[in-house]
Amino acid sequence: MSDKLETRGRKPLALDKKKPPQATIKINSFILPFVKQLKGNLKKGLVTKNTLSLLLEVLNGKGELQRNLFKDPDTVSLVSELQDKIRLLEAEKQIIEAKLSDRKEFNLTTIQERDRERLQVIYEKSKLESLKSSYRILKINYDELENKTYDCMAIKANGVRCTKSSKIDFEQNGIMIRVCLQHAKSIKR
Repeated sequence: MSDKLETRGRKPLALDKKKPPQATIKINSFILPFVKQLKGNLKKGLVTKNTLSLLLEVLNGKGELQRNLFKDPDTVSLVSELQDKIRLLEAEKQIIEAKLSDRKEFNLTTIQERDRERLQVIYEKSKLESLKSSYRILKINYDELENKTYDCMAIKANGVRCTKSSKIDFEQNGIMIRVCLQHAKSIKR
């Protein structure tokens, strides 16, 4: 071990200046807008401790306190703001749906027909590419077989088959054999 001081990373804080670790909480995306609005209202000082305690009791499912919760003016304003936002979004949704239903090009059946045709075109293109690749493979195999060199099929005087590559097809006793140039001369005699 060396006596060298570690200089990488952050400088350590003094013990009296250290902060306690903070908890990390995962929130469902459905309730995230409510949490953000509640947090903003807490920072602004719009939510009282009484309102928070009533909200927590409602979340715990105590029915009697739910009626009392709507008597609190802060809670009523928060709920009414949310309801107004929901009404605005519903109205915008209805306007957009009305515009889309008026246009012929955005008719649902037309869109489904386009999708069917598009899928058919994609299927046909993939089939064509598959056939092209099969053709290429067959052509490569054909070329390999056509240009393949075979060993000579003649047997030498010592009883061993010739190892030279064959160049000529020759018929001997009704059988087609491939022979090299040297054995072709000897067979012709």
